[in-house]
Amino acid sequence: MYGGCRLQADSVYWALQFRMNLPMSKFVHYPPNPVKVDPALIQPASSYKKQVRKVIAGLTLFFVVYVILLVTAVGLAGACIWAGFAVIRFSMDVLPSVLLYITGAMIITYGAVALFFLVKHIFTPAADHPPYRVQLYEKDHPRLFAFIRQLTIDTQTNMPDKVFAIPEVNAAVSYDSSFWSMFWPVRKHLMIGLGLVNTVNLSEFKMVLAHEFGHFSQSSMKLGSYVYTVNRAIYKILYQRQNWGSRMVRKWASISGVINILNIIPQVTIWMMKGVQVSLRLLYRMVNRQYMELSREMEFHADAVAIAVAGSQPAISAMRRFNLSTHCFRHCCEHLAALAAKDSCLKNVYAAQTALMQYIAGLNRLELVNGIPEISDAYLQTQTSSRIQYKDQWASHPSDEEREARYRAAAVEAVVDNTPAWVLFGDAEAFQEQFTRALYHQSFPERNTIRHYEPAAAFIDTIAQQHNRYLFPGIFADYYKNRPFADMTGVVFQEQAAGNPAITELYHPTVTRKIRRLEQNRYDLNILLAIGNGLIETSHFEFDHKKHNRQDAHVLAQQLEAEIKVQTAWLQQADIGRYRFHLQLATQQSSTSFHQLRQMYHHVILQQELAAEMEAQATRIINEVQAIYSRPQVTMTDLLAGLKALKKEENLFKPLLQKMLQHAEVPEAIDATFTADARLFLESNCTYLRDDAVREEEILALYQLTHRAVSNQLDVTELGKKAYLEYAAGLMSRYLQDTEIPGARAPGH
Repeated sequence: MYGGCRLQADSVYWALQFRMNLPMSKFVHYPPNPVKVDPALIQPASSYKKQVRKVIAGLTLFFVVYVILLVTAVGLAGACIWAGFAVIRFSMDVLPSVLLYITGAMIITYGAVALFFLVKHIFTPAADHPPYRVQLYEKDHPRLFAFIRQLTIDTQTNMPDKVFAIPEVNAAVSYDSSFWSMFWPVRKHLMIGLGLVNTVNLSEFKMVLAHEFGHFSQSSMKLGSYVYTVNRAIYKILYQRQNWGSRMVRKWASISGVINILNIIPQVTIWMMKGVQVSLRLLYRMVNRQYMELSREMEFHADAVAIAVAGSQPAISAMRRFNLSTHCFRHCCEHLAALAAKDSCLKNVYAAQTALMQYIAGLNRLELVNGIPEISDAYLQTQTSSRIQYKDQWASHPSDEEREARYRAAAVEAVVDNTPAWVLFGDAEAFQEQFTRALYHQSFPERNTIRHYEPAAAFIDTIAQQHNRYLFPGIFADYYKNRPFADMTGVVFQEQAAGNPAITELYHPTVTRKIRRLEQNRYDLNILLAIGNGLIETSHFEFDHKKHNRQDAHVLAQQLEAEIKVQTAWLQQADIGRYRFHLQLATQQSSTSFHQLRQMYHHVILQQELAAEMEAQATRIINEVQAIYSRPQVTMTDLLAGLKALKKEENLFKPLLQKMLQHAEVPEAIDATFTADARLFLESNCTYLRDDAVREEEILALYQLTHRAVSNQLDVTELGKKAYLEYAAGLMSRYLQDTEIPGARAPGH
């Protein structure tokens, strides 16, 4: 969750001396540590020690193979150098020949270049930090550094060499690792995500940083920390060294004249290195599975250290809020990109993130504590969770459910400081705005001038308008949310002689929860089938809190499929009953209302069918475009075949687009120029090729219009559903008024 990196232990004596000399005013903003903590909580478990031994055995095998392959490759390079000198000496002493002399020189050059590439490839550090970061200094943020320094004392770790601010919702320890990282420590830097700072209180912030420091807080964890560093270094050598070769080849090939003959030298070297990489990757994959088990144990230990100094409740609340915080920040970044196209920028991306979180909290009736949403147990109980739990063998972190269960089991009580974490930063608002501008210029370097700054309030107004545009009447209690209308073809309306059913029972939240359970069951069925077919690598799993072997998955899938069949039949009848109820209410109003309501429903079905057709056709077009551009080298024959296939899909797309213009009116508020652009496209005749040159602007125009058409069709469909439901809600409201049922008036009316 929080980046999972390491710090080494510092001298406790030095830290204590520093604390004694530090002015106490700098410790005002530091939540108190828990009073009672079981010492066994932070002791490494036996399962951790067992995993360390397994990983060390695997790494030892890896190193043996690695050294053999490396020595062989270096030996071949050295042999080439020796052979080259031998050929030159032979040409000088025995058989004078310019051709032999040049051949020997080429062999020497190949050996030297190969040796150079091997050394450069292995020993060059790989940077391990995000593309944008800003170093923080103690003179600007003294409270933050005092906080970190005190926390390193409490967790018995070393102060990071540097502290950086990064944009996103995260915290991590970063460092530049290389081959030498396997043999001695490297300098480490603390990365603090401002998106995280923006959404946690002081106690939660303390817990998050303590989790990072917890990886290295005890001498008993040193071995695991070393294994972590070695694993990271090996990963980077094998997976993050793939661009240097191609760059070197291009530079080499740019040399003019006869030297271009030597292009084969770097190419052969790259092939040799790729062969070494492929061999090592196969071995590393086996080692890495064992490491993932160890990584999860290390995460549990880091969590234990964190709750030992911060308490269980901050850990629970911070983890629950993490996904919401991340979602809101990503949405703000997407909005920032949209503003950049108009030379505009958010005034403060973090104020926008806060405002969006509070807006979502209001929609879901979440409590705000000092402006930060609290995701309560009561709210989680309204959500539909999976009935399956399994251990992903390739996951480096435990699941949120596993972690929260351990937080609760530890039951470490601590006084929670709900002060927002921004209190640790100097002039926080100005810092946020400055960081927003810097992030904008780093993300969009081509945009030199910002003509307008959008405040958070305007951003939320836009969000609210979009939300309200598609919001269904509250009387339906989300019954129709996120699912299509059922096709009522063949359903015969029969006017009911008896009274109408109670509206509060038809659209009770318990009915909606049954629908959500059906949707989750369909998802769980796919998980069971994946487990049974070996697509998910796990030997055991839980279903409805009962343990099962992988062999049980297909039997459980059959049982769940039968359950889904019953639930689907129930929902089908429920949809028919509610549709007939709406028609019954319309009939009681007038025949005009009856025909209008039925026509509106059938119009939605038409739009849904068109949306499904357009989505399928858009997928085919996108696949053809990607096939053209995904090949590193393409012959003219292949290119012509790809463009011909694309033209075929375009010809199938145009009738659907024409049908969309006939039956769907896209409001200007959604896409102001879509109708005009679509008509212009229908009148065009794209060839995608002219004078043996690809017309990329035509391919791009098709690609973009396809996306817009599908998105707009889906939006129009939702607006049609809303129009029908608003009409039905009006009928229901008048029915409630006429019958005068006390307290039966639905929300939103």
